[in-house]
Amino acid sequence: MTGRSKPKPGPDHPLVEHWDDERGIGNGIIVTLLPGHFFYDDCGVMGFDTVREARDAIREVAARSPIRGGQS
Repeated sequence: MTGRSKPKPGPDHPLVEHWDDERGIGNGIIVTLLPGHFFYDDCGVMGFDTVREARDAIREVAARSPIRGGQS
C-alpha cells in the first residue's frame, strides 16, 4: 500500500463493470462502466490507448458521479 486514501481508477474501480486490456493483440483498453454512468452523452463503453488515458477518463466520470466513485 502506498498510503493513498483512494485507489487509482482501474479495473477494480467501483464505477468499472469491465476492463478489457487488449493491447497484447494490438488493440487498446476497453472500459465498460456500470449502468447509469457515462463517459459522455449516453456512452458507457470507451476504448483507450493507455492506462493513463483510461484512468483519467474514469476520474472525470467519478467526479461527476453523485456517489463520487463509490465514496459518499
